[in-house]
Amino acid sequence: MKNYDCIEVAVLGLGEMGQTHVEAALASPFVSRVYGYEPEPQRAAVRAAELGIAGTSELENILNNPNIKLMYIASVNEAHSEQTVKALQAGKAVLCEKPMGINLAEAQRMLSAEAQTGSFLQIGFELHYSKLYQQAKKWITQGLIGTPLNCHCRYYCSEFHLKNTWRSRSKGTLIGEKLSHYLDLQKWFFDDIPETVYSVSAPNAVSYFNHPDNHQIITRYHRGGIASLNFIMHLAETDHTDPLLEMLEKQSDDGHCLQYHIYGDKGAIETDVFHRRIRRWEFTDSPKQLVSRIVESISFPKENDQEWFHNVRGQNLRIAELVACGLPPDNSATNSYDSMRLCFASEVSFRENRIVSFDEI
Repeated sequence: MKNYDCIEVAVLGLGEMGQTHVEAALASPFVSRVYGYEPEPQRAAVRAAELGIAGTSELENILNNPNIKLMYIASVNEAHSEQTVKALQAGKAVLCEKPMGINLAEAQRMLSAEAQTGSFLQIGFELHYSKLYQQAKKWITQGLIGTPLNCHCRYYCSEFHLKNTWRSRSKGTLIGEKLSHYLDLQKWFFDDIPETVYSVSAPNAVSYFNHPDNHQIITRYHRGGIASLNFIMHLAETDHTDPLLEMLEKQSDDGHCLQYHIYGDKGAIETDVFHRRIRRWEFTDSPKQLVSRIVESISFPKENDQEWFHNVRGQNLRIAELVACGLPPDNSATNSYDSMRLCFASEVSFRENRIVSFDEI
């Protein structure tokens, strides 16, 4: 006999990410009905019809509906904080996409609303639900690489924001919007709090971007670990979809790269999206030298790509289950707030060209 009641949910923002949220909610055995919100009436009606859900352009209709227990917020970044606070104050559970506000004050308001209402709040760091990174965390937790010492992420891609889009015209940077996932992961792997951050960017190769198209971010952690994030958005070959070619196989040799290398005092881990694999090294001593050898390698098929390296669907299904069963978040809002603090510290370092103490932020 089940020990939960099915819940009704709402998705705010019915763009590409919102559609992913809707599809997961419709597939959840814990959800009985799905609503969608867009502020413009005609778009709200059109998108709701396309997605097969009830639609509204009046946010109050959702906030005042006592049957709606969970809100997935996939709106534009500028709306995240305000909509989250209103939802929590209305007694709703919330999964909000990152970034957690566009500045630290907005993120703090979200945390304050969670504390005042006692409601459920989780931020959409879905890589915690992706098997590639879950396996890396499992090996680290099992002590198979010893104490983590260094974590290096290489993320190279092609320019995919396109001219005259909101992304290319953005006046911010990609740190909170995009790179927050990869800064959050390094913090998760170390299970530690950052101490200092230094962030720099070279001049742009993409002239029509209003934000940097590259970032180099180095973080020192309290227990001595060092992490680096190397992001370049124009090195890889421009993607022109070819139905005769498998995308990741083609991109694995055209400059695209998304890898972590995590090494400790007993071994190392490599996650590799474009080669669809994760590998583990073991370090042993010998009379001649330190010996390093690959002792474990796991690959995954292309059919399981999203589940392995960008599992939004799995995250959303899990959130519906947690809320329906009255369970707390898997990843606390406070922990996500610290990840956003790291992003904001990186922004300050970039703007002011200096090392920033995490305690400043």
